[in-house]
Amino acid sequence: MILVIGTGVAGLSCALAAVRAGAEVTVATPGALSGPDGTDARAGGSTALAQGGVAAAVGPGDAPAQHLADTVAAGAGLVDPEAAGLLAAAGARIVRRLLAEGFAADRRPDGRVALGLEAAHGRHRIVHAGGDRTGAVLHAFLADAVRAQAAAGRILLLEERAATALITDAGVVVGAELRRRDGGVEARRAEATVLATGGYAGLYPRSSNPVSSRGAGIVLAARAGALVADLEFVQFHPTVLHGTGALISEAVRGAGAVLLDGSGSRFMADRHPLAELAPRDVVSRETGRLLRERGEEAIWLDATRIERAEGAGTLAGRFPGISAATAAHGYDWTREAVPVSPAAHYTMGGVASDLEGRTSVPGLFAAGEAASTGVHGANRLASNSLLEGLVFGERAGRAAAGFASGGRRVAGRWNPRGAGFRALEKGAGVAAVSGGAAPAGAVEEVPSVTGLRAASREDAALVAMIRVAALERTESRGAHQRFDHPDPDPAQAQRRAYRFALPAVRDPEAELESEPHSAATGQLRSLSSC
Repeated sequence: MILVIGTGVAGLSCALAAVRAGAEVTVATPGALSGPDGTDARAGGSTALAQGGVAAAVGPGDAPAQHLADTVAAGAGLVDPEAAGLLAAAGARIVRRLLAEGFAADRRPDGRVALGLEAAHGRHRIVHAGGDRTGAVLHAFLADAVRAQAAAGRILLLEERAATALITDAGVVVGAELRRRDGGVEARRAEATVLATGGYAGLYPRSSNPVSSRGAGIVLAARAGALVADLEFVQFHPTVLHGTGALISEAVRGAGAVLLDGSGSRFMADRHPLAELAPRDVVSRETGRLLRERGEEAIWLDATRIERAEGAGTLAGRFPGISAATAAHGYDWTREAVPVSPAAHYTMGGVASDLEGRTSVPGLFAAGEAASTGVHGANRLASNSLLEGLVFGERAGRAAAGFASGGRRVAGRWNPRGAGFRALEKGAGVAAVSGGAAPAGAVEEVPSVTGLRAASREDAALVAMIRVAALERTESRGAHQRFDHPDPDPAQAQRRAYRFALPAVRDPEAELESEPHSAATGQLRSLSSC
């Protein structure tokens, strides 16, 4: 049996791939994936909030090699080319399959898929759905497929369960402890366990993510002894409606919107050849510099030119969600520029994994934003996030199914592969993190960790891990920027992994229950029979 923890795009893709490979699958989600009102926000996580779309080389004249080149260029020297090449090639195949299966992508009047342009892409290759609701449409599409498999008895869906610990036996992960809504904690054993729990941008006070995006799965993996990598790389999106967490997609700039300073002048054209469509880290960094230079808190996004050029109703038609969000905050973006500023949006760091989702701990897989494969390097290319979940979620599902079907789990059968993963393991550092509150000074010393909020012991542990990674990288590169080391250092042009020693955390009030249930047979196979 395979246990998949998380129901964003990576978790759902993983579960479906594992079922196709013949595995018994249990899916645990902190929210509700089924019911009369559909999916709730806790189950959809950041996936359901994604606006921009899915980047894929499916248009005429485009090719995975071109998508790969754009991904590598955006990643500031740290992209693993094998991972990025796989993302581009497999991504195009998977997106074509989804379209053939009925995924409701936006289309042109002639019936062809309408492909958008976003920052740092050399071609129009962004597949949209529902205008600016691509994540919600994709999540609903995949959730419907998972619900159908659950109805057929091939997936056991455990709703309102949050993972609180991984269960290990002789160094092998053999399942997880799950806390129910009623406070009880149950043990779920599995031949393979997949973490698809999302990133940690919700730790920041200004974030486009749900507050639940706090890296819980990454901390669980670290407690189990797994390597984690690239935690210092936290991508800030440059256009979040100022004073809110409402994201304004890069697709708006791709459609022609521009950025203005406080005097009403465009400024990005003087700071990068691609102007507003420069890589995300560049636009956020230059915005920050401008705000410091002028002593202001926000810049201005002018999308009125789109409405003027294409006709009344264009913004509402192409970006219904953003139009509703700006209106809810008192702005009419068809007639006026709106204030925006950078906010934490995506985290490149996570559980170090190979291209099949295998981590450094036998029995444990990771996929999506919770994982770190090197596919994004130091800065993610726009709209590669949903694609990452589709590609690596599917690969993790197949690999987990293969591992689970191989008989008794032994560490000797565990063989994470790939040059990038082997390099991380070889050069991994070791650091100890104390329990309790976040370390003193953590939020003042390095811009990467400025303002981090630790609301729990688990948050504090992750903040401390981020701090270690940020302090060790004494350069500025991609999404990691330091005032005291403002330039990139060629000698540090490599990814970094750590094995953290974390204090044990146990809830003495929790009643641990063993649930003998399997998706297909209703029986739990014991460790000795696996």
